This record gives sequence, structure tokens and C-alpha cells, in this order.
Amino acid sequence: MDSSEQILKRAGIALLIVGIIDIGVMIYCITNKISYSSSFNIFAVIAGIFLMRGSIRTARIVTFFSAFMLAGFLGLVVIFPFMEPFELKAITFKLNPISTVLSYVFMFVAIGFVYWVYKNLASEPVMTARKEAGLSYGVPKLAFGFGGALVIGLSIAMYSLNNGSNAEIAKAKALEQLGDSYKYHVTAMNFSGNYASARLTAYREGEIKELSVEWNE
Repeated sequence: MDSSEQILKRAGIALLIVGIIDIGVMIYCITNKISYSSSFNIFAVIAGIFLMRGSIRTARIVTFFSAFMLAGFLGLVVIFPFMEPFELKAITFKLNPISTVLSYVFMFVAIGFVYWVYKNLASEPVMTARKEAGLSYGVPKLAFGFGGALVIGLSIAMYSLNNGSNAEIAKAKALEQLGDSYKYHVTAMNFSGNYASARLTAYREGEIKELSVEWNE
């Protein structure tokens, strides 16, 4: 069995490499005005450096956040099919099959990587080292709980976003702009006093559009 130092170094190298790659991709996307978001980048680089140096305190922190991310990612896999209409997903796939497939591949690769990090840092040698250092050890139940709670909260928010009186107003405003040949899905909504605005996706066979609407309550 590998020692805790070997495990920390291995996990640190992996996080450093992934973080550097992620920063490179982020810079490329910003330069080319491509939408991109990630949970790794500079944080993975910093954590990787400290783990490579054998920081058992960093191992405790990374274990907590990897458990949180793992619970969140797995929860998102469950609710993802219900976050937007199936018809919209089908049209998106027909229009952009490569990018759609790549997004799914990236999601599962990310889950696999987070699981690998968690599995290594939650291994017996690392937990023993944490115990000897006087740090908390064992399964980070709180982190898993927070990850699950986040997914539940997101599910409720997404359901509320497309149901209720405000969603109906937003869709009615969108209908005024593009007509009834499209179907509408609300993706964001903001309120400021009596002023309200929303972003929607309008879709029909072979076409997807993004639009914004606003109104006074």
C-alpha cells in the first residue's frame, strides 16, 4: 500500500496538471468570447502544489470539497434531463451534435476525476495521517450533505423559474416578440423593485434563439 506522502504527491500532480489545462482552456474561451465555466482552474493549481509538498491540512480541505463536488455532480446527472424540455434537448443535439456530445463527455470525465481525487485522499493511509496530525478524519458527511442540498435547491429553483405567474408573464412577453411558432423556456429571471427581466430560449424544429424580456410589476 502506498504511503500517505505518495498518495498526496500523486493527487497533487494530477490536480496541478488539470488546473493548468483548465486555466489554458479558460483563457482560450475568454479570448474567443466562448462561454466557459469550471470548478478547477487556479484552485486546483494551488491545492496541487500544497499536496505535492505533503500538506495534510490541504488534504483535509480537498477531501471535503471533492466530496461536496462529487455529491453535486452526481445529483446534477440525475436532475439534468429535467432541467429543460426534452424537445429542446433534441433540437440542440440536432443543431450541435459534436458540442453536445463533448459537453456530456466533459461532465463524466469531471465526475470521474473528482471521484479519483476523493478516493485517494479518503484512503486509509491519508486518514491515518490526519488522525496522527490531530485533524478530523473519516467520511465527510457534511460535505456530501451540502452537495445534496445544493442539488435539491437547484431543482426547486429551476422548477419555480418555469412555473408560476412571473414565468407566464415572461413567456407572454416573448410571444409578443417572436410569435406562437416558437415554444419558450425561461433560463433566468431578475427583480429590482417593480422592475423585472427574464432571459428565455425560444425553440422550434431546426432553430433555437435566445431573447430577453422586461416588464414592470
